[in-house]
Order: sequence, then C-alpha cells, then structure tokens
Amino acid sequence: MIPVVLSAMLSVVVAPSASSDAGVSMYELPLLPGHTNSSAQAMNGAGDVVGLSLDDDANGHLVRWGADGSVTRLQAVDGGVGGHAVEVVEDGTVAGFTTTPDGVRHAARWDASGVLTRLEEPPGYVDGEVRDINNSRIAVGHSSTDGHTRPVRWDAYGRATVLALPPRADGGRATGINEWGEIAGYVYVPGEKTRAVRWDTAGRVHDLGSLGGSYSEPTAINDLGTVIGRATDAAGAWKAVRAPLGKKVKALPSQGAGARAVSINNADVVVATVKDHAVRWDGNDTTELQVLRGTARAFVKGVNDAGTSGGTSDERAVTWDAQGRVTALPLPAGVDSSQPIAINVAGSVAGNVGSSKNWPVRWRAVIWR
Repeated sequence: MIPVVLSAMLSVVVAPSASSDAGVSMYELPLLPGHTNSSAQAMNGAGDVVGLSLDDDANGHLVRWGADGSVTRLQAVDGGVGGHAVEVVEDGTVAGFTTTPDGVRHAARWDASGVLTRLEEPPGYVDGEVRDINNSRIAVGHSSTDGHTRPVRWDAYGRATVLALPPRADGGRATGINEWGEIAGYVYVPGEKTRAVRWDTAGRVHDLGSLGGSYSEPTAINDLGTVIGRATDAAGAWKAVRAPLGKKVKALPSQGAGARAVSINNADVVVATVKDHAVRWDGNDTTELQVLRGTARAFVKGVNDAGTSGGTSDERAVTWDAQGRVTALPLPAGVDSSQPIAINVAGSVAGNVGSSKNWPVRWRAVIWR
C-alpha cells in the first residue's frame, strides 16, 4: 500500500483519532458519477472491494473498487442494474448474482475488467445464485424452479453440475468451497427441514449430522476441510457448530443460545456472534471478545489468517487481536454508525459508514488500512 497515492485518488481520508489504532486510516471509496450512496459487500486479500454504487432513486449498480482507488462498473444482464456480490478472489474475479428487469436472479461471474459471464442454469431451472468461489474460479450455489432448489457447482467455464443428494433429501444449497474444491452446504430433508452435508472433490455427498434440532446449516469450509455454521439443538436454540474433516457437526464449547454470523480462518480459528456477544474459539479455548468502554454489544463479522477479527462494538467499527482485545477504527466527525463486512489477511477492513442524523441514512463504502 502507498498511502500518499491512495489519499490522492480516494474521496476522503480520515486520520486516526486518539482512541483508535494510530496505524490505521479510513478511506472513502468513490461513487459512480451522479450517485449518492454506496455499500461494500466483499473484499479480497489484495484490498479490492466489491459492492454497490447507488443513484438518487436507490438503483444499485455493482462495482469493484481497486486497491489503487479505481472504480469499475460491473456489467449487468439484459438491461438490469441490480445484483449482489458474495466474493472477489485474488485475480479480481467477482461472483454473485445479477437480476434481470423481470426480477429474476441469475448466477453470475465478472472478470477483472467487469465483463459479465452469466453462469449456466441446469436444464429446467430458471434462476440461481452463487454463494462462494475459489481462486480456480470454481463457484458453488444453487438453482431453483417451481419451488425446487438444488445445490450446484459451476466450473471455470461456467458449466453447471447439479450436486448429489443423500437419501431422503429433496433439494439443497451449496454455501462454501475451499481451494481444494471441497464443498459445504445443506440439504432439505422431509420432517427435518435442513441437514448439514459436505461434498468431496469426487462429488460424493457426506452427511454431517445435526444437534438434534430441525436445522443444520453450514456457511463455510476452510482449506483444512473444516466446516462451520449454525444448527439448532433439541430445544430449538441456534448454536455455532464445527465439523473437522471426517467428523460430524458439534456445538462449539461454552456458548449460549442465539449464534449467528459464524466465520473461520485457515488455522481453524472460529468466531461468531452469540446473542449480543462476540466469541472466538481456538481449538476448545473460548475467548469472549471485549467491547469498547461505554458500549454493551459486540458483533463479529470475520477473522483473518493472522487471527485478527473485525466487527462492531455497538455501532462503532472495531478489530480484536488474538487475545480478544478491542481497538476502535477511526471515524470522521458526524459519523456514528459503521458496518464492517470483511477483514483480509493484511488486516484491512472493508465496510460502510453513515450518520443517524440524516434520514434516510446515506451510507458510504469505506476501507480501513
């Protein structure tokens, strides 16, 4: 990173405040011409951010902000403007979905120049979404038709393969893929709602079990093959769960009810929000992440491979180190709401900031580094 160049190309640079990390500044990401709002959705290790630039009518246009301060509009399909990005990989490829003017979502991928590839829909299926993509440009997600949803894998050429289902299942969704091509997701089982599964590199499906409740839903799989997500226990309480390679899902230790936003890094460190608390697990060691003085709630959004986490303490953007110690990220005067969405391996945090003093709130996509 070259701070002088970035500060010249981006709209706003906020110097660190006395209560924040003295080595971090906030950079506001540029809008498309004539637009008034923006929203970050994902970030890669190089610091490229993807999200929406919105006009006065709240029409969102997908864009990628380069680490050099550039903004690239991502191509839409058939005259549509809507869409959503779920991941941007290291070569700048973006994956997610684009929306046609009739409101139908279609699985999509964009190359580094913003050119759209609409991914293949299996025969008989009319819509779909990508939920994850790896650096080989293998994407996973689902396709749907007439109330039936099937898990799908798209190869680097955009060709679709419907993933196998276990006995009794009548549908499902793929939610994560690692660099080896192993896939995590869940299937619909009559009488049980959802059940966690893993697909190996040969496409075979493996049942990951449940906690005895009706729902068991993985959200990610890391490069060690560990699957994480959420599941309900017999009492219906949501718990953060983990399934190491070859194992069934188990609830992570020392947690209450109400788990959400579960994330993992490639060292098997897991973080999750449990009700109003942010929790970190390293093996079976459990650490509750601190809140800033004067705040009460913590929400953690992710953890990088160095073990640093990002999220919020009440409405203030923060990071936590491996010991759970909290550090506030700098905000400009007048901004009182922030929404971190991702932290990368370099420790950069992407997110959105706004002020509750303006209604409607005009959010702006930013990056802290």
